Amino acid sequence: MTYSYVAGFALQGAYFILLARALGAAEYGLFVGALSLVTVFASVAGLGAGNVLVLETARNHERYRIQLGTALVYLCVTFVPLVGLTLLFAQILASNVLVALIPLLISELLFTRAYDVGLQSFQSHDQLKGVAHLNVAAAGLRVVLAGVFILLGLHGASSWSWFYAGATVLLAVGILLICVSRFGTPKFDRDSIATTWRLGTFFALGMSSRILLNDSDKFILAGSGREAEGGQYGAASRLVSMAFAPLQAITYSLNTQLFRAGVQGYGAVWAILRRVLPIAAGYVVFAGLALWLLAPVVVLVLGKDYAMVAQMLPVLALILVGQTGAYFVGDALMGLGRQSVRSICQASVGVAVLILNVIFTPTFGWIAAAWIAIGASLLLAVLLTTMFAVGLRRERRL
Repeated sequence: MTYSYVAGFALQGAYFILLARALGAAEYGLFVGALSLVTVFASVAGLGAGNVLVLETARNHERYRIQLGTALVYLCVTFVPLVGLTLLFAQILASNVLVALIPLLISELLFTRAYDVGLQSFQSHDQLKGVAHLNVAAAGLRVVLAGVFILLGLHGASSWSWFYAGATVLLAVGILLICVSRFGTPKFDRDSIATTWRLGTFFALGMSSRILLNDSDKFILAGSGREAEGGQYGAASRLVSMAFAPLQAITYSLNTQLFRAGVQGYGAVWAILRRVLPIAAGYVVFAGLALWLLAPVVVLVLGKDYAMVAQMLPVLALILVGQTGAYFVGDALMGLGRQSVRSICQASVGVAVLILNVIFTPTFGWIAAAWIAIGASLLLAVLLTTMFAVGLRRERRL
């Protein structure tokens, strides 16, 4: 599985370099802005039914087919309303990204979420090798399409959006067919369809708030006429996300363990966290230093269009500190069945980030966006850690 993660990481890097160079900073900024905007709403698609699928199946595999059917129903029901909301917010906050937004509405609001449900199907059955292999295949397909895009001499965010959307549709259909053949066909249960949203909505709220926290700056930059600056900022943010990917993989692999430990209480969950947090802290220091030292090299690789990335990377690397705490402790609360607490914290910080970005980013540009993101990630980590610590202390007193 380590080989798969390394291969996937390398392919994602190749895709990023090819696309950034092919589009140039301004067009890349438009694409990233459009994708960031639609992703905020896509995270609500399905109302968190995929996360409930993992939770229920991890505890009882017989629930899988019912939860799969529920997840697919929820995706279909939420699609049209979310298209309308995305278009409305695009008109208000970033109308210039509409040129790249249209194909992404279909791919992200429906098919990307279906692909995620497929990955969650493997995760819920503890088949993490399957998740890794599928992610490698997805990254490989995007590298091939980026190469074809360049060879055809195509340019612009709008053209690439259609390529990107097409790849997403293929991946989603493929993974769902694999899931049906391996784990069984979906089963549609009225009780599950009627009740899953009660828990799933908190998962969806948490995910959308987290994406709002991480990505609202990108569509605000693009929408305020700073497309080139937004493209460079998006490139720097992408590199930070890639640096965080190994930690994200660890939290992803721990989810089923945390769900099972959560039944026993805070102490059992803390025992899992205590093993991995020192490793995570050491990695954050290493990754931050690597981003700082390699910033000038990144500019040479991406081209002169991305000269400002050398200034942006050392600053944005600080996000790794808060992001690590927020992810690990947040997933611990999720395993304990306290997703509502996590979601409320994420939503509060996410809304504050959006408001601050709307006020300051159009005037002060990337530097405002960066420090808002850093402060927000640290605040969220502190809030979630406090909530977990209070629960752990209360349990120990009983």
